[in-house]
Amino acid sequence: MHDDRLSPGPHREEKEGATSDPSLAQPEAAEVESARLLANEAREELVETGLSDIEIRRLADEFIAMDRGEGLPEFVAWARAEAARSHGEGRTI
Repeated sequence: MHDDRLSPGPHREEKEGATSDPSLAQPEAAEVESARLLANEAREELVETGLSDIEIRRLADEFIAMDRGEGLPEFVAWARAEAARSHGEGRTI
């Protein structure tokens, strides 16, 4: 695992195909369960931040799909940063 929570990991290029839409990163089939578990574990804390269930799921998918990490503390910190950035820019997650 790498330390830079805001940049994609070393496996990003392997996971992006010719038709990949970076704005809707999706985990590979084997990673879907990891993303769902991560979203479920972080849900209570991130809902308090103002994120919806759908936003939390999308963020968990991106976090896993872009190889940003796997741990709950890293995901929560990254998701909060993404939420702050997107809300500051007036865009949705």
